[in-house]
Amino acid sequence: MSRARKDTLRTAVAVVVAVAAVAAAGVALTRTTPDAPTDDASVGDWAEYSEVESATTTEASPGPAHTPEWSTDASAAYGRDFAALRAPSAGLLFDSSLYGVVDGGDVLITAVGLPDPRTYSFDSPKLLGIDAGDGTVRWSASPGGVDTCASRLTRGELVCLDSYADVPAIVAIDAQDGAMRRVPLPREWFTYGIESDGESVFILEGNPEDGESVLHGGSIDALAGAWSLPVTGFATWDGIESTLIHVHDDRGVITLGSDAEFFDTVTGSAVDNLELRSQTTVFDTNSGTEVWKLEDPYAVEKTIGQTVYSQDGSSIIAADRETGDVFWAWSLPVDVDGFTASGTVVEAESGVYFVSSSSIVKLVE
Repeated sequence: MSRARKDTLRTAVAVVVAVAAVAAAGVALTRTTPDAPTDDASVGDWAEYSEVESATTTEASPGPAHTPEWSTDASAAYGRDFAALRAPSAGLLFDSSLYGVVDGGDVLITAVGLPDPRTYSFDSPKLLGIDAGDGTVRWSASPGGVDTCASRLTRGELVCLDSYADVPAIVAIDAQDGAMRRVPLPREWFTYGIESDGESVFILEGNPEDGESVLHGGSIDALAGAWSLPVTGFATWDGIESTLIHVHDDRGVITLGSDAEFFDTVTGSAVDNLELRSQTTVFDTNSGTEVWKLEDPYAVEKTIGQTVYSQDGSSIIAADRETGDVFWAWSLPVDVDGFTASGTVVEAESGVYFVSSSSIVKLVE
C-alpha cells in the first residue's frame, strides 16, 4: 500500500477516534451526573428516577471497608502531572481512553502518556513494567510510534505494531527488563491488528473496506515462513475496534464489522463448524453447544472464580456470585478532573487489579 494511502487511512482513523472520544466523554458524563436522564427514561418518569438514582449513588456501599495491597500513580511513574494510563492492546497512536495491562506473571505492562483533548492524541507514550508484588516501576521504555500491542506476551515479549514508520516493524519489548528490538515487516503489508497466543503472533493486514485482508501467523523471527489466510470480512475504518483477533486454545476468530471468520491457530486453515452469536458467544454448529465466550477486556464488572467485582456508585464491590453477599467494598479514588475514577477490573496471574486513568491498584492476590 502506498504511503499516500496510509496517510489517508491514518486521517480516517483520527476522525474515528475523535468521534469515539467525544462519545466516551458523553457516556462518562451520563454515568457520573445523577440529574441527567438516560435515553430510555421518559420525561414523566424522570422525577421518580432521579430520586432513586440520587439515593443509590449517595448511600454508603454495603460490606466492610477494603484496603488494597498497593497503588501505583500514573503521574509519579511518568514524572509529569496529568499523565494517564492506557491499555497497550487498545492502541497508542490515538487516545483510546481504555485502561488495562498485559499480564507478565510477576510484572504487569501498561502504557502511560499525555492525553491531548484538543487533538485526541496520546502524546509521548511510554510502556511501564510494574512489579506485581509491590507496585514499583521496574522499567520504563519509550517505544516510539507504536500503534497497538497484543494482549498477551509472546515468549516473554510484548509485541506491538509500528505501522507508520519509514520501515514498518514489530516492536518487541522484554517483559522483565524492558529491552526493545525491532523486527521489520514486509513493506507491502499495511498492518492494523495484532494478537498472540503466547507462542505465535497473529498479524492482520490489508484493507477491510475492500474486504481484502490477510491474516499471518507464526514466529516474529520467521515472518517469511508464516502461514497466511485470506480474510474477506468487511468493515469501514470507523467500524474497526481495538480487539480484532481473539484466540482460545488452538482456535481463533477475526471480527470485522458483523463478520466473524474462524481459523486454526497452528495451521492457519479456516474452521467451518463454529459460529459467533450475539457478538460474544461461540457455538459449535455440529453439537449446538457453547464452546467459547469472548470477554470484554475493558469491562468494569468481572466474575473471577466465585467473586463478582463491580462498581456501585463510588465503590468497587466484591460479592459472592451465587448468593450476592458482599465480601467488601473499596472506595474509589477521585481523579485529577474531580470525578470519581472509572476504570477496568483486570484478572492477572498475580491477582485482581483495578486500572483507571490515574492509577493501578492491586485489590487482592
